[in-house]
Amino acid sequence: MSDPRFQSAAQIRVIPWRGRRGLCVALLLLLAGGCGSGPSPAPERVVLIVIDTLRRDHLGAYGGSADTPHLDALAERGQVFTNAQASFHQTSMSMGALFTGRVPSIESRDVKRTLSWNDSTWCGLARLAEDAGESMCVPHSLTTLAELFAESGYWTIGVASNDFLYRPAGFDAGFADWTEVGRVDEEVESAMIAVPEEDENGRVVGRPRRIPLVSGNRVNAAVRAALERRPSDRFFLYVHYMDVHDYSFRRMRYAKAVERVDSFVGGLLAELEGLGFEGRTSVILTSDHGERLGDVHALEGGGLHNGNPSFQEVLDVPLIIVPPAGIFAGREEALVRSHDLMAWISELAGLAPPDFDPVLQPDELFVGEQGYRTYRAGRFKSVMDRRSGRFYLFDLDRDPGETLDIADRHPDVIRRHLVRTSDLARELSSVNEPQRGLSPEERRRLRLLGYLE
Repeated sequence: MSDPRFQSAAQIRVIPWRGRRGLCVALLLLLAGGCGSGPSPAPERVVLIVIDTLRRDHLGAYGGSADTPHLDALAERGQVFTNAQASFHQTSMSMGALFTGRVPSIESRDVKRTLSWNDSTWCGLARLAEDAGESMCVPHSLTTLAELFAESGYWTIGVASNDFLYRPAGFDAGFADWTEVGRVDEEVESAMIAVPEEDENGRVVGRPRRIPLVSGNRVNAAVRAALERRPSDRFFLYVHYMDVHDYSFRRMRYAKAVERVDSFVGGLLAELEGLGFEGRTSVILTSDHGERLGDVHALEGGGLHNGNPSFQEVLDVPLIIVPPAGIFAGREEALVRSHDLMAWISELAGLAPPDFDPVLQPDELFVGEQGYRTYRAGRFKSVMDRRSGRFYLFDLDRDPGETLDIADRHPDVIRRHLVRTSDLARELSSVNEPQRGLSPEERRRLRLLGYLE
């Protein structure tokens, strides 16, 4: 559906920051119920914004020093959750968790090794595939968040810009309108980087392949185009930005990249407001994972967002819900993980998510990586080295930077974590393991996205 009020790509504007006085003015028409009280009806429109690789401690709303007026305006108008965590440090894992509500895992039956790493396993959902030979990253048998919205009569729109999310991975399941921005075979006018082509043994072959960097203005243009095609004003919109993820490729300071994406989110909200969606629109803003920026810890490892181990700066993510939802009142400091968001968003929209065993307790986080098992229960977080079996322990209340290993002071906690992680690993392991290594194309994608050094 084309709307004469909808601006063209050339007319896109970013809401200028005018101080706190302008917060409700800029967003009041877009977001329903934020200045009032009491229960609100289910939203007509739900907008899920994912900013790839965004650490929450850089946002003004979380005490950061980056200039993020539009994201801070959202926070002022909604609920800010201070203990949101990525279910895994990789996009395909965390987004697979968000879209399906399942805990991601690459556990095998052997504590010293994980599943073979390839595009059948790197969503962490291989154990749930009905067909052991299925090559889909998100198995066909799982109900996705978009499918829930579609079944409830929402028009579903997805705008993806991360190579891990492109077809045929399965993330498009349930989306009536799915756009992949920056796919290699597109004709693009964005910045490009050279990525080496490799054979199955990791040897560089041929000339480097040039890959587009996806800017938020191209993402917003794709959103505009998709909204012009909409047959209904009742929709679920998922938008994924890559500007922060690509900061190093652009030779840009991380904080500057955060400020850059803030302007694009502001532009998106301006476009939505310009459509005249006066009320009953909910916005959920989060990230797939964070990033390491020279943080120092009690043990080494984990460059950038590679995990191994998963330090807090790669797990801590923002979560902002606008307008405030009474159903989430009192949960602002509770642990909420990527895989919880399917149920949370469903609850917000009045949908019924599928019934399945949640595996983890509400105060637990389990990240089974290739080199480590990371487990958190309440204030204590342990990291087990798969090779040596050594445990490290941190008290996140007293030592949020994980600078002091206190394993020798709390042998009782270590014993509890050992038993619990062993049980979880068994429950989350795959019986039928896909038996193949990385293809050259998979190596290229991993290297491009920062997961293969």
